[in-house]
Amino acid sequence: MSLHDISLKKLAIIMIAAGVIIVFAISGFQARNLFAPSITEDSQVIIKNQQQNTCVVEGSDRVPRTISDCPYNMGDTVSITYKPEQPSIERHGLVQVAADGAG
Repeated sequence: MSLHDISLKKLAIIMIAAGVIIVFAISGFQARNLFAPSITEDSQVIIKNQQQNTCVVEGSDRVPRTISDCPYNMGDTVSITYKPEQPSIERHGLVQVAADGAG
């Protein structure tokens, strides 16, 4: 089989696939993180941007994650669900603090 036997369409697909693999290799991307199980944990809002209405939280993997249209305040405890080492958040919700009657 020679290069002349391959159609331009197949050659283009091979070149695109090779390009994607090279970009992932250069950037250090690990495909196993895409299929890693999600983590759910509590985190505090560490930054609240009033102008853009965004919040920043940080999970135990130390990756800062942004919540758009953020209804939370600085210091609120939020339950976040995310993939390890990925910047996106799958789900988030305010953790309700039970009143302990102390005072």
